[in-house]
Amino acid sequence: MDITSITIVGNGLAAAQCALMLTTMLPSSVQLNLIRSKDCPDSDLLYGSITSPDAYQHNLQLTVSEPEIMLQSDSSFSFGTRFVDWGENKRDWIQCFHQPFSAEAGVHFHQIIRKHDANLEDYLISAQAAKLGRFAHPPVDKPESALSRAEYGYHFYPTEWAELFFKKLTSKKINIVDTESCSVNLVDNNIESITLANGKQITADLFIDCSGTSSKLLSSISDEFEQQSQIDAVFKLVNVAQTGPSYRQIQGDHTQWQSVTPLQNKNLLLSVKKHAANQSGTGQFTLGRRPKAWINNCVGIGHAAYVIEPLTPAPHMLLSKDILRLAELIPLGKNMLMESKEYNRRYINDVKHAELFQFALYDENQMPASDELTRKLEQFNHRGVLANFDLEPFHDEDWLTLHFGMGRKSQYYDRLADQINTTEMASKLLNMRKGLQHLAQQIPPHHIYLEKFLQYLREKHVNH
Repeated sequence: MDITSITIVGNGLAAAQCALMLTTMLPSSVQLNLIRSKDCPDSDLLYGSITSPDAYQHNLQLTVSEPEIMLQSDSSFSFGTRFVDWGENKRDWIQCFHQPFSAEAGVHFHQIIRKHDANLEDYLISAQAAKLGRFAHPPVDKPESALSRAEYGYHFYPTEWAELFFKKLTSKKINIVDTESCSVNLVDNNIESITLANGKQITADLFIDCSGTSSKLLSSISDEFEQQSQIDAVFKLVNVAQTGPSYRQIQGDHTQWQSVTPLQNKNLLLSVKKHAANQSGTGQFTLGRRPKAWINNCVGIGHAAYVIEPLTPAPHMLLSKDILRLAELIPLGKNMLMESKEYNRRYINDVKHAELFQFALYDENQMPASDELTRKLEQFNHRGVLANFDLEPFHDEDWLTLHFGMGRKSQYYDRLADQINTTEMASKLLNMRKGLQHLAQQIPPHHIYLEKFLQYLREKHVNH
């Protein structure tokens, strides 16, 4: 029997984006409800303040364009994150976004960099532009330009984005219900209905838990949660006279760090302090994950299923993956066993591999035990090989930039690099480095580019 109704519970970014996705893809025969319950905790700050480049396409799938994002929120552009005095060794680098690195005579570029004992960051245009606080859209019609190799994401304030995406729902086919509180009614460990504060009950075939860290729906079915650690996290918005650079800045180490994210004439400050797991009386939020995000007729999205530290773009990346995965696996009938099994397989892979990337930002004597991470580090440290696993959310370029930024240096390089004339390659690298530095200086400062871009969008809107 086909499902006829789906109910989402939540009042934050996950609920808004999930609802928008389903309104664009569900047939008119399926009733879609959104219960915005005020007793759901506000954990949106844990989605961080920076997206990956994939956010552009993801937002379009949710019918939200870049002009809408820039005009209706204080978002700005991002070439990545600058880590300053990071960790025990006080590392400083730009964890930038970039398209696949080039190859020379079949040899990976990072192997050539290793042979010539060069600095990878010097050859990444997005890193060079970010260091100068500059930004421009990568040209799509000039593939010969080095800037076309750059990728960009957004700096964003999660509360603003939640409001923007909720606003989009007003013109969609969806039943939105606001309530002070709600409770879950179970029959045979399946959710039968949600009871609102006024006593009214809403039934559905499939329930989607977007209730944040309370996991209001999932926790009524199962209390399984693999706790890793606890954190205190505090956001603060500060007005500034001029929009900041095209990067978010992070300073500290994996136990305690602070970030500054430049928005439009504002800085979003985040302070994070970590505590050991199960340490009594500490930790505003608990980091960890549920072994299953889809149980019976309920699926958890975002913080209802896992909470990951907002150190990288991972939290927003994972939320996007949750929503796309759900869209692909909307059940064909009321027996959801096959859909839930596939959803959970991909869910746990995504979360585990996002965690690996964040753990790789730890000093090696502080890393948690992980066979997969050990394999990655051993292979890279030995001869610069990138060990890949299925469904990794971070790309090879992300991992290479991180490894070089953390000062990891392979013992050996690919011997195929010896077939390339050393003197000629050294001259080519020198010219490439100088060319990128010169190009970066020609790119406008982020705040000037943003001002002109917004002015263009406003004038275009008025003329249309």
